[in-house]
Amino acid sequence: MIIEFDDGCWTEEDVEWKQGLVDLLTLLANRSQHSVVAIPALMLAWCEEYLKLHVDYFRARLAAAQVRANAVKIYISPTGADSVEVLPPWTLKARAAYAIVNQPLRMLLENDHSDRLFVESTIPSFASWCSRGWIVPEMGGGSDMKRKILEASTDLTARWRTFYMFDSDRLHPAELNAGWSPQAPESCQGHVFEQACTQLPAGRWHRLERRSIENYLPESLLAASDANTAAALFDASVGTMAHFYNYKLGLTGDGVVPATKPLRAARSQGFWTALSPASITALKAGFGKKIAEAFCQLPENHTWPVAVVNEMDALSDALQDAI
Repeated sequence: MIIEFDDGCWTEEDVEWKQGLVDLLTLLANRSQHSVVAIPALMLAWCEEYLKLHVDYFRARLAAAQVRANAVKIYISPTGADSVEVLPPWTLKARAAYAIVNQPLRMLLENDHSDRLFVESTIPSFASWCSRGWIVPEMGGGSDMKRKILEASTDLTARWRTFYMFDSDRLHPAELNAGWSPQAPESCQGHVFEQACTQLPAGRWHRLERRSIENYLPESLLAASDANTAAALFDASVGTMAHFYNYKLGLTGDGVVPATKPLRAARSQGFWTALSPASITALKAGFGKKIAEAFCQLPENHTWPVAVVNEMDALSDALQDAI
């Protein structure tokens, strides 16, 4: 967030105001993820009198402030509101801002273990952000995430201090096109979450471009689990459709082979059944329900494909805006 101090902050003589300002500034000294903006001469002169030990710290903090365009801005003012009642930017008293500044960004994941492994593997800074208390990953609860998204959308603070990441759950690249929706009674959980997120700020959620986190696992790790299935999946005949393969349960899980789920199988537009019989056989079973654990074996400094780097850079930027 961007915490900007009104000039009046430094001239207000009310004792309670001064104590609230001391508390907020002391908190900000331990919440370095936020940008602090003020006229240096005014702020530092006030700190010389009331927070002398923090003068040099805030001098450096003001000089290093990076103002991100999509971050929430809070103006601190003696005439500000006592609580959040409007859309940001918010103009608040110091005590009202304290609780918001003290609150880490909640990041709701469909699974706070395997999904966290994925994010930590693809965004180098993520583990550090969590260890510093800037981000707190939480279990979204699978299908329960829709309810949590809608609940946050009605809370003026939570809708800006919560971030959602979820699988696309798409079975074919055409399903990523704008306006696509599954044919009833077939469903797509990622589509359900995406529709719920229309009630949130655009920069506070990320839908994966691939089907699920497992679809980002590199061939080397998958080959260690099942070399035959990995070889078939990464064959040129499959290409980018590997991004929409059911890594856990394979073609059988999607009701493609055997043909037990006609509507669901139809979503792959006949791609899988058009492969060679040997490929179909190799891809029937998938890699197992616990294949996401393979992220734990990812080599340090693994080189990700450009498309993955670009997507994770976008996710990283969105998280930094939200922090």
